[in-house]
Amino acid sequence: MLCTISAFAQTTHIGKLELKPKQVYIVGPDNTLSVDTLIMHDKSVIQFSPEKPGVLKAAVAIVGSNCEIASRGENGQDSEYKTRGTRGKNGGDLDITMHFDKLKSLVIDTRGGTGGDGRDGRNGKNGIKDRREKKIIKGAKGQDIITYEHIPGTPGTNGTNATTGLPGGNGGNISFTYSTKNFIPVFNHSKARNSITLLHTVGDAGRDGKPGLGGFQSADGILEHKKEPGSVDGQIRLYKANTATAHD
Repeated sequence: MLCTISAFAQTTHIGKLELKPKQVYIVGPDNTLSVDTLIMHDKSVIQFSPEKPGVLKAAVAIVGSNCEIASRGENGQDSEYKTRGTRGKNGGDLDITMHFDKLKSLVIDTRGGTGGDGRDGRNGKNGIKDRREKKIIKGAKGQDIITYEHIPGTPGTNGTNATTGLPGGNGGNISFTYSTKNFIPVFNHSKARNSITLLHTVGDAGRDGKPGLGGFQSADGILEHKKEPGSVDGQIRLYKANTATAHD
């Protein structure tokens, strides 16, 4: 079960911040967090708002396994019968400065949110297909004669159109200044020791809707394509600080 705590101060400077396993720390309204000593136990999260740039400074950081610093954009809304869905929201920019005393694995996530799904079309009414109806009539000598009569069907109605999924949001930029104590971090290899994974890509596009099927002698719907502006990945800037001056 996740435990969430929020910071309400306009400017957050903390001497020591220790997060329990799986705990989520929500940064205050100014989206800035400065910490003398930061301890993140396994699977703990520091959550920034993606609505504006976030800043994190940690003079000393002790980071456990599968920890996360996140500013990921929210997912878009799915399309409904008469309304178009929304794009995924953009990931927020993060400016992070950290000196790692210990590190197992950390993810920094500024990906865009997933776009909303497209609208499914509605199936048309089935109608009634043509059919052959068996009839028995009497011949001239009283014998049974089997005949088949063609009975025209009744057309159904057309299926309605579907819409495409919405694009994901832009990835946020990551500016990351780091230093370490007696180890070398490994970037974007999550199974390695001392790993830092940087996620900064656009969000996934939403699912395309499924066109409705037409009934008898009627047309299926189509997938309506609406041109949307493209999304872009965030940029990464890495700076290795001099360990001797990392606390300045």
